[in-house]
Amino acid sequence: MDAAIIGSLTVGSVIIGFVYSVLALGFNLVYRVNKSLNLAHPGLVLLAAYAALIISAQGLGLAIAIAAASLIGFAAGLVLERGAARPLLGRSPVALIAATLGIYYILRGITIKFASDYWSGGAYSLPQVTLGFGPVMLTSADVVALTASMLLLLSIIAIHRFTKLGVAMRAVAENPYGAAGYGLPVRKLTALSWGIAGLVGALGGIALGAEAGVSPYLDSYVLKALAASLVAGLDSVAGIVVGGLILGFAEQFGSYAFSYYLPGFGDVVAYVVMLGVLALKPYGLFGTEKIERI
Repeated sequence: MDAAIIGSLTVGSVIIGFVYSVLALGFNLVYRVNKSLNLAHPGLVLLAAYAALIISAQGLGLAIAIAAASLIGFAAGLVLERGAARPLLGRSPVALIAATLGIYYILRGITIKFASDYWSGGAYSLPQVTLGFGPVMLTSADVVALTASMLLLLSIIAIHRFTKLGVAMRAVAENPYGAAGYGLPVRKLTALSWGIAGLVGALGGIALGAEAGVSPYLDSYVLKALAASLVAGLDSVAGIVVGGLILGFAEQFGSYAFSYYLPGFGDVVAYVVMLGVLALKPYGLFGTEKIERI
């Protein structure tokens, strides 16, 4: 393997790794407050990516399309919390997983109806610019996906670590009863976490659409991002960057090394890595290990 191929695979790994991290962040933000998986997340990502594609195709500009899709994602997150998570509060986590799985199919159906002639897919209108760094070439789509993903991740991590809002959200995630005792608005902060998860999913979907094109198969990438979430640990926010990058490198280099002998290996390597990590560390690399008295 020569230096040009290594450089190209490394850059591709970093770009798709950061995109996976953003998509995975939506799972982790919800898990922290509800201790359950939101399986409607892939449907929300799909809806937002198509909304941005359709709005931008009407000549309104990509900036307006991104703003509108972000609002859709944030609003959808709030609706999911109010319509599914809050009524099932105190029930088994399996109940919320099943409910959000049903909502995923509803969101996918809405997207098919809403997208209509656009359902076969398309691409956002981005400047056709190619940047060369030695043997490595970056397209405008690569730059947009990488820059947007990194800025979004840094913003969410900074909010969680260094702002009063982030401290309050962490308190609610770690001990909602204690947080309520200190007068924190637990329900509002929980709903805000779902809204931010929806917003992150929408922007992640647009970054993914810029890199891979908008298509009916975008939700399969989100399921791979769930593997990144499990590798990092479902209750870790900062660790999600490492989880996404691990899968990005495994996918790019694994696909290159084994595609001749195992066609399609690149599509499943994320799950192979996930199973390997969970076999050794059941709570993920950065997840909080739970100790239960029996």
